[in-house]
Amino acid sequence: MGYFHKRKIFILITRFFPLLLVCIFPLTVFAQDDSTSARLGTIRGVILEERSQQPVPRVRITIKGKKLGAISAENGEYRIEKVPVGHYLLTASANGYTTASQEIVVGSARQAIVDFELRESLHEGDSIVVTANRALAPINRVAAVSVTPFSIEDVNRHAAAFQDPSRMAQNFAGVYGRGTTNNYIIVRGGSPMELLWRLDGIDILNPNHFGKNGSSGGLVSAFSSQMLGNSDFMTGAFPAEYGTKMSAVFDLHTRNGNTEEYEGTAEISFNGMQVLVEGPMPGLDASSFILNYRHSTIAVLRDLGIIDGDAMPDFDDAMIKSRLRLGATDQIDITGLWGYATLESDNTDGEEIGAGSKILLGGVDWQHIFSDGLISHLKINKTRNSFKDGINNSGYPEEITIGFTTVEARLSYVPNAITGIDVGVVYQPGTYSIENYDGLFFADTSITIDGYRAFANWNWHIMPELVWNAGLFTQVIDRNNRVSHEPRLSLAWTPLEEHTISAAFGIHRQPQPIGLNFEFSEALHYVLGYTYRPYEDLMIKLEGYVKEYDDIPIHASTKDSYSFLNEGYAGRIDFSDLVPNGTGKSYGAELTLLKHYESGYYITATASYVRQQFQGSDGITHFGTFDNIYILNALSGYDIKLSESTTLTLSEKFTIAGGGMYTPFDMAASRDAGYGIYDSTRAFGVRAEPYYRLDINAEFRINWSSSGLVIFLSVLNALNTENIVYRFYRYPDEIRGENDLPIIPVLGIRYEF
Repeated sequence: MGYFHKRKIFILITRFFPLLLVCIFPLTVFAQDDSTSARLGTIRGVILEERSQQPVPRVRITIKGKKLGAISAENGEYRIEKVPVGHYLLTASANGYTTASQEIVVGSARQAIVDFELRESLHEGDSIVVTANRALAPINRVAAVSVTPFSIEDVNRHAAAFQDPSRMAQNFAGVYGRGTTNNYIIVRGGSPMELLWRLDGIDILNPNHFGKNGSSGGLVSAFSSQMLGNSDFMTGAFPAEYGTKMSAVFDLHTRNGNTEEYEGTAEISFNGMQVLVEGPMPGLDASSFILNYRHSTIAVLRDLGIIDGDAMPDFDDAMIKSRLRLGATDQIDITGLWGYATLESDNTDGEEIGAGSKILLGGVDWQHIFSDGLISHLKINKTRNSFKDGINNSGYPEEITIGFTTVEARLSYVPNAITGIDVGVVYQPGTYSIENYDGLFFADTSITIDGYRAFANWNWHIMPELVWNAGLFTQVIDRNNRVSHEPRLSLAWTPLEEHTISAAFGIHRQPQPIGLNFEFSEALHYVLGYTYRPYEDLMIKLEGYVKEYDDIPIHASTKDSYSFLNEGYAGRIDFSDLVPNGTGKSYGAELTLLKHYESGYYITATASYVRQQFQGSDGITHFGTFDNIYILNALSGYDIKLSESTTLTLSEKFTIAGGGMYTPFDMAASRDAGYGIYDSTRAFGVRAEPYYRLDINAEFRINWSSSGLVIFLSVLNALNTENIVYRFYRYPDEIRGENDLPIIPVLGIRYEF
């Protein structure tokens, strides 16, 4: 996003802030009324066995720090009523199962629904091996290394996350985001193009508004954070069920709606105006739906005449999830996501141009339980992404549309707590439609391909302290008759309850875009980790990794430093002169200190050492644009109880990251040409300045008898640091740096009913 558009964002936010402040002030005054009265809420949910998906009775559910609890019934359901509003840690424990914990915010407006899936304990003789409590375990039971689970509380509470899971993930070890005005995710020195997005098991090309073709980021996510459940973020050597990407997996899951009561949320902030409703499905027991719609706040302010101007981003999105229970052995999940974004402007000739994106996703997942431990899934889904870049270099409107239909059959057999097998097959026909793409096509073109995938994974507890995961992912592309077999292996050894040592290896191949005929690029992952849990609420994790790249696209006819490993952040890609002959490597180490929420506060600190190297057609090893060397993050939050019905939560995020490498301009050649020309003799020879940013956030929560109000204020770049994120040439002798956004307040309000 250029300087002009960043300036627009700054103006819009500063104009929106006082308007919303005027609207909020009367509500805060009203909140003082009856603020000393205790407000109560309800916690309820279902306890299932992870292996068989059957209810678990007689599970003890307790609230840490409170003399409140419940015992699950024969159908696995539990209920804790008259719980004072607040922030709690909920724990589920039962004989023969490992103890599980989840963080939960209880309000007076809505029921707090917390479901647990318990894992059977491993027996050794007459003793039971019990793992230490964790605030949240990985959702994928075979993910042994490089995985960070997170909850909706994590997405909403982190300062400057904008309730966007992409920006929240930028706080994890080894992850960098590169600025405030986009949500690109750079994982362990890997391009944003190497990230796999998944929602309820459905692969998504790019779920972000104003995304670019080939990249995985954009301006803002189309997801509603209020609809997300517990999910996983994987940064390397991921299990065999995931494929087609080389670096990382963002495996998101939606939560289920309330099966007893109709509830809702209305919110307005600079991020958009949105409404969420949820409740039971009429006529179907234990079935529910949840629906969210969001409209751009900028568009509303423009329509009201409060703001005006050209080239303003406008977007809409909607999200739906429905779970239908069809007896004791069958259920159907329906997931949908839609997004539309546009930015219209006029060029210097008065012609209307624009940029934008479209997102469409829909899927059905039928789950059937055959017997104890044998479960099948049949999934059918459709995804479609469209990217519009307005005017290309040849003066023509340019648009690329990519769509896939996916049919997947999956079978999981977990006969006991010792072993489990997962297998699946996928058929995925796809269509690429291209209009006026520079460097490749200058007319409408449509290409159809068929893809086939299969995976198998074996999870085996060799002994109670040692678990093995071995898998194979296979993908076939009919257009070029390419076949890829990708083995995955991981081990986790827990010699003592507080200590775990893990190791993993994986081959991960990614088919490159249409201009490269879908040739596979390759990354070999090696990971070694150690986790120490001295207390229930404290975890210290250290991981080291190496990624070796091969078959990377580089220039064919010229000897230069170009490599596809540096693409995916911004700008367009010319596919007309590329061959998959390049190599590269990224390596590093990460340290994470995580103090889970307890006693009213949480702390997260990460320190990452990351290096990225590559070779272009010049045969020279360069450090790349994602070679930050170091990334440091510090996050914390603290709850202040102002009264029995009001709470103030303060949080902060501080980031320091080294600058990546870039190629400077050749000033003499640029002056002669009249436009910027890079100095090839100094390719990737200059390191950018370090990036510093402090974000702070305050959230004021008011609970009334049957509704609630949340007012949140984030201050981005609170120290007003001038961080250069892009450089451009200005004729005749000037190099200008484009700064990230300055200090900006972002205010929002959410009403729960």
